[in-house]
This record gives sequence, structure tokens and C-alpha cells, in this order.
Amino acid sequence: MRGFDFGKNWQAFSSEHVDEGRIAVAARSLQALLGREELGGASVLDVGCGSGIFAIAAHRLGAGRVLGVDINPRSIDASERNLARLAPGAPVTFRLGSALDRAAMDGLGQFDLVYAWGSLHHTGAMHDAITNTARLVAPGGTLVLAIYNRHITSPIWRGIKWLYNRVPGFVQRLMAIVFAGVIYLAKLAVTRRNPLEKERGMDFWYDVIDWVGGYPYEYASPAEVETFVQGLGLTLRSLAPAQVPTGCNELVFERTPV
Repeated sequence: MRGFDFGKNWQAFSSEHVDEGRIAVAARSLQALLGREELGGASVLDVGCGSGIFAIAAHRLGAGRVLGVDINPRSIDASERNLARLAPGAPVTFRLGSALDRAAMDGLGQFDLVYAWGSLHHTGAMHDAITNTARLVAPGGTLVLAIYNRHITSPIWRGIKWLYNRVPGFVQRLMAIVFAGVIYLAKLAVTRRNPLEKERGMDFWYDVIDWVGGYPYEYASPAEVETFVQGLGLTLRSLAPAQVPTGCNELVFERTPV
């Protein structure tokens, strides 16, 4: 299956924008999502670590062992470079791996916090990826998922993403430019906030490229995700609905302590 090179986008973003300010923003995002100020030595697994900024942010919040996993070698490269610049010597490591490789995932052990923000819906087999990821949540631990919301336009976006990955580079850039305007106006209309002022992740331009090109692409309603994950033995603790109709719903689950 031909898909988008997320790692290339993360490398480009990292070389231009990742700094102490981005780590601080990522840390505040984690605090708000988890409803806690610090991680108190917790072990953390970041599945689909991208640029590594949230793994580094977890370390800054007091996590103990932190491991970032990504299927794209360029993402691992970007993560390691950011770690070397911003947190040299920190107990944070990055490893190449796939959420669809159950044996390899099981070999990572269990973690107090498993964080998979905006990654598992790009695997091509989202439910298998969620299953393999949820298995790594320790008793009493927390699972964070961010999954694209199901919307009437979702099948259309899937087609756009599929097309993007099959046209020449100059057409891809043209598509990104065109959709940047569309996405800017749509987000402005829905949120009443400047889309250039982002609270987490990439800046607006690289986020547009990620969105338009991000294939494989799957989606689900919050109820669908909750029902599926509950079947894996976890309970929904909190839900932050997507800010825009096709954005990510953020769901925080807990596994019952033994």
C-alpha cells in the first residue's frame, strides 16, 4: 500500500520549528489532557512518536523510562536529533517498530502511560493497531488515543489523500496550497480562532501537508472507539471532542488496577 512519508514531514518541521518553546507547549498539552501536573516517574510509551517532542515533554514532566516507537526511519532520526539538542542524556529512547507487529509490541513490556496521538488511524489496520497498543497498558495505567472523527466528508478526504500520494511532487504542492486556504477558512469559521496559532504538534503549513497527504487514513466516532476499547478491558475516563468535524477526538482510558 503506497502511503504518505510522515517521517519526511516531521524532519522538515523539526529542522525549522522544534525548540524549547515547542517542548513547553507539548508539556502543557499533556498536562491538560491527563489532568495532572507531573508524571511522577511513570513509564511512558509514545506510539507513532513523529518528531519525539511529546516523549521529550513527558521526560520534562518527570516521567521515568520513556520510549518512542515509529515505523518511519525518518521519524526516528528526527526524534533522536531533537533529543540530542533539547534533552541530551535524558532517559528517553526511540526505536523503529510497527504497531501492527504484535510480537514486537508485546516485547516492549507494559507502561504506566501509553500515548498514541494521531498515529494509529494511519496504520492501514486501525483496530489491530489499537488492540496491540492497548495490550501494553499496565494495570492501573492510562491509554491516550486521538482518532480522526467520523464525518460525512470522511470518505471524500480519504479519496483526496489517496490521490495526493499518486501524483507528481509539483501537483502535491499545488494541492497543499489550495487546501491550505480551504482548511484555514474552515477552521476559522468553526473555532473562531486563528488557525495559525496552534497549541500542539506541527505548525499550520506542515499540518496541512500531513492532513492532505496522510494516507492510510481511517476514522471512527467517539462511541465507536469507546466501545471497541472497552472490549479490550479499559474504561473511558475523559473525552475531548474534535475542534473541527474531521479533527481528532482525544480519548483517555484507564485499565483497572489488579
